Amino acid sequence: MDHFEIETSRRPGGTAIDDLAADVLVVAPPAADHPAPPRPPRHAVAARQHDPLTGLPDRSTFRQALLAAGSPAAGLCRLDIDEFTAINHMLGHDVSDKVLQVVARRLSDTLGPAYLIARTGGDEFSVLVPTSAPVTDLARVADLIQQAIRRPVQIGTRRLHLTASVGTAAPVAGHDSACDLMNAAESALTQAKASGREGRGRFDPDLHARQLIRHEMAWALPRALERGELFVEYQPMVRAHDGELYGVEALARWQHPQHGLVGPAQFIPVAEDTGMIDKVGRFVLRTACAQAGTWKTRHPGRELVMSVNIAPAQTDDPALAVLVAGLLAQHGIDPAMLQLEVTETRMMQVTGPALDTLRALARLGVRIAIDDFGTGYANLGNLRSLPIHHVKLARQFVSAPIGELADQVDCVLIAAVVGLARSLGLGVIAEGVESEAQAATLRRLGCDVIQGYLYGRPQSPAAIDARLGSGTDSPGAGRTKGIR
Repeated sequence: MDHFEIETSRRPGGTAIDDLAADVLVVAPPAADHPAPPRPPRHAVAARQHDPLTGLPDRSTFRQALLAAGSPAAGLCRLDIDEFTAINHMLGHDVSDKVLQVVARRLSDTLGPAYLIARTGGDEFSVLVPTSAPVTDLARVADLIQQAIRRPVQIGTRRLHLTASVGTAAPVAGHDSACDLMNAAESALTQAKASGREGRGRFDPDLHARQLIRHEMAWALPRALERGELFVEYQPMVRAHDGELYGVEALARWQHPQHGLVGPAQFIPVAEDTGMIDKVGRFVLRTACAQAGTWKTRHPGRELVMSVNIAPAQTDDPALAVLVAGLLAQHGIDPAMLQLEVTETRMMQVTGPALDTLRALARLGVRIAIDDFGTGYANLGNLRSLPIHHVKLARQFVSAPIGELADQVDCVLIAAVVGLARSLGLGVIAEGVESEAQAATLRRLGCDVIQGYLYGRPQSPAAIDARLGSGTDSPGAGRTKGIR
């Protein structure tokens, strides 16, 4: 077999895709000086080029069809069986193998020989749609695929209800090679699976470009820490009643060598997905505490709260409280001047070791704040038992157009949150404030601390240092251009 290669025998008026879809394969000797050995039986070639379980063409044959296409295909559909891993684990390999065979047969029976159908992964199938196929609209082909798989499957005494997620991709300028089309369909399938069971995704070049950047960031992030590309900026927070500087929030930044300045909204989710969040979080915490110690030394008598965001994974680490205690001692920081922010969604799910960690931090004297309050699924009864000191209103509550906040339903909600916080002895911080009208309304409603572009964008330690030295805490002082 190693002395032979597969090539297509093209029918008159047909394309390489048409011929492979009809499984018209011949064996041709390679170009060589020595005589070719006898031709192997056709079934031997087929066995090499087909998946032994389903009888469908394998990934290699499918790729050959794309590469050999004399004219562009209408497109490509790629599908995964939903929750196939659970079927495999719970019912065993014999049942999952039968499921794959049923799906292969249904795809073949539904679409027919005009389409090239292949098993290209464990539970992944691909359908190449030639321009000569009876149905070339990819959305309609995806409908046919999902309808075929949706029918119940009887395997022995078990009746299974299958569904599939499908991604579709059509050739587009810049993404029309065989490799591009397969990658595009894979990207669309990833999008489909993210939308839930029986999802549907269509290739989006812009989304694909963002995904590529995300993958590149995942690869580069560990090296960014090693090379010192991450740094911290600080956004001012002021007392609502007089505008005096109350504290700063530490915000991570990445000076990427290719993409320039990257904000936390772009790379923190990547860090969480790749398990890097603990290292990134510790870097921010250490940097912020060191800076707080420096400001305390340079500006004695000026109390400044340092607020640091803590990722959900960090609260699961029992060593977090030990780390914080060490940093407080190392830099001579009053524990009450360190505030750790945890998102509302995470805070309301805290149990066991994570709750023990937060209580240990509170016992140190560190302030705990619920970030983005009002966006999660808060069990208000839990607020009484959680070790918290502040609630931080979600940005959405104060993002109404300038001058219109007082006329919004949000105004009523803010008043309700302030009233609840007061009854529990908690402070209220409002972020995202960009106008004096918003600030005036928040003061009237009883918010204690205000944060937003009105009082300063995230800025360098030197800018905060200058502000502390000048004693200028008026609105807009120290304002610099940056990212949120």
